[in-house]
Amino acid sequence: MPHIKCTCRSLWDLNEIIASSVFYQTRPPSPPVPLPCVPGPKLAPFTRTAYADDIEFIQFLGRENDVDSLVWKVKINKAGPFVLKVFYFWHWDFLRRNQGGDLTRRLASPQLYVDYFDPFNCECRAYGRLKQEKREDLAVRALGYLLFNPQQEIDLAQKVEGRSTPPPSANATTMDGDFWGWQEQHRGLPVRAIVKDLVASKAPDPAQDAGLWLDLQALHSLGIFVKDTHGGNYLNGKLVDFSRSWTMYHPALDQIDAYTLRSLMLDELQHLLDYYCDGANDSTAYNWLKWETNADAAKAYVEQELFERTPGAAVDVL
Repeated sequence: MPHIKCTCRSLWDLNEIIASSVFYQTRPPSPPVPLPCVPGPKLAPFTRTAYADDIEFIQFLGRENDVDSLVWKVKINKAGPFVLKVFYFWHWDFLRRNQGGDLTRRLASPQLYVDYFDPFNCECRAYGRLKQEKREDLAVRALGYLLFNPQQEIDLAQKVEGRSTPPPSANATTMDGDFWGWQEQHRGLPVRAIVKDLVASKAPDPAQDAGLWLDLQALHSLGIFVKDTHGGNYLNGKLVDFSRSWTMYHPALDQIDAYTLRSLMLDELQHLLDYYCDGANDSTAYNWLKWETNADAAKAYVEQELFERTPGAAVDVL
């Protein structure tokens, strides 16, 4: 099959690629530049070369069911500790079908689906916008992106899976089904990661929760649609995950109709409201009996006198 050289500005006919060619995703430019290579916000490399000579993996911080990435506490070139979010690869057509399904016009090339919908690129764009607007306070801060060398790819895969067989090299017969999600289109690409501040994990604080709603509204006003606002994506009252986000300019925000976009943003706010209701500031959890001179009598009043009697029913007031 012919090899299609792709650059940041290349455009192809999509039907021709699907029918007759193997698509190879573009490699990160060398020397490194802020990514992704399309107009709009970008994230700069963490080091001058975008690589690190030494990455010490200290502790796994993610969840076992994470599908976009692995999150680790690390030291990088003896500095830190930091958080390192390491991203899997996704097939461009999966991104087109599952993340780009709201587009009313399809994009001109497979590479563009990667540029705008790949989780790594989504995070780069969102964090790039926060830096542009000097609003890094709206999320746990990102410090830049890193690329893995082959040995670091092997070391982390072995650490996670406990296997002695390394991932396939760029010269392997097939790339399909590998630990990192590499497929033929990813041949020769380095594993990508984003370096973030390490913050302590604490229980939800009602004082912090009160600011989440305003923060999300601020993100919307900056052209960032998070799309994934469940409680697990917050840490100490700050967002830690933009892997599904759309950041303007983004073709989905441009092509989606206003009514659908409004509905999606209201859903996002509702998800955050659900998080409030499940959190520490649940009004029903307040211990009102502590103010009663005779708490037992007040409790008995609610249980025995306040409500109409129903055989077998019990009232819990605590």
